[in-house]
Amino acid sequence: MVEREQTRLRERDRSEEDRHPYEVFFSTFAERRNLADSGQVVIKGKDLPWQQSRQGRSKYYLHMRAENRAVQDWMVFRKDIQTESGAHTHQGGLVIYVTRGAGYSVFDGVEYHWKPGDLLILPVKPGGVEHQHFNYDDSQSSQWIAFIYIPFLFQTGSMLAQVKEQSNWREMASTDTGTDDPDGADGEAGEDPIVAVTRIIGERAGDG
Repeated sequence: MVEREQTRLRERDRSEEDRHPYEVFFSTFAERRNLADSGQVVIKGKDLPWQQSRQGRSKYYLHMRAENRAVQDWMVFRKDIQTESGAHTHQGGLVIYVTRGAGYSVFDGVEYHWKPGDLLILPVKPGGVEHQHFNYDDSQSSQWIAFIYIPFLFQTGSMLAQVKEQSNWREMASTDTGTDDPDGADGEAGEDPIVAVTRIIGERAGDG
């Protein structure tokens, strides 16, 4: 009886410690260190589904609720644009690398045209930047990859407002299988765009 009560008190004390903000500080840091040691380092694009939302069709490599990733502070995703994306406003400070097709983006009413190999920079401005993306390649959809450092968006006000939804996105979501193009035309000869980015950077570094 005495041993049972002692065990109960120890468990109560341990539970109270775990809830204390100072102890949570330790446990959170420990969890991040453990993820850095044992979390997923290589994320295979072929294992990830395409997902349709009111902003468009995307494949998420890293995001705020991704599990078992070696880092948790980045959002990295591919966008597949058939005709146009939705339009929304948030703070800039992110980059977009174009991997396929041809199109243009509208940043605060100004058109910027792009093609594979181009890099778009969403600028940091008071109130953020309203933006939308369009494809004008008649032979295929256009694709790009976005790299977003999430803590920066937190520090600049966590703003996010949907201005316009992608046309017919609900109907598209109901028929989307979540797979890549039937002909496998993702990037250069089926090359995963993340691999393509690494390859191109390496080639350009070799060129001096």
